[in-house]
Amino acid sequence: MTPDIISMMAVILASCFSSLGAIFAIITAGTAMAGAGTEKPEILTKALISVVLAEAIAIYGLLTSFMLITKLPVITNMPDVEASTAAYKALAAGVIMGVSGLAAGLGIAYAGSAMAGAMVEKPETFSKNVVAVVLAEAIAIYGLLISFMMIAGIG
Repeated sequence: MTPDIISMMAVILASCFSSLGAIFAIITAGTAMAGAGTEKPEILTKALISVVLAEAIAIYGLLTSFMLITKLPVITNMPDVEASTAAYKALAAGVIMGVSGLAAGLGIAYAGSAMAGAMVEKPETFSKNVVAVVLAEAIAIYGLLISFMMIAGIG
């Protein structure tokens, strides 16, 4: 495959897998949040944090994709051997962001829905339950940082 196609695959992987993780988390945690809100409407604003954090995962994939797209002219104008190495760096960055975004989405989905259910029973447990959701989000941030470091090494 040519370096430009490999680089475009990186863009696709970063944006698509992060978006898949985000939408799974939004569907799962959002549904649980809505169900919990019918029992106790006062907890809806607190339970919304899992949906907001899930959406951030898609934004991280989008940021990575934008950065990769800005590196496409650099990669295509390099000599063949350097372009191939740079393209594989881009692919690694896309895979890192995509997989970490997907994993974080799964974590937020399960932790966010459990948090919503627990808050129906005991709303005062929010501060303890939100830790799991935030730690799941941190996985995507780690992937974002590593992918940024990989992208910075291109060119």
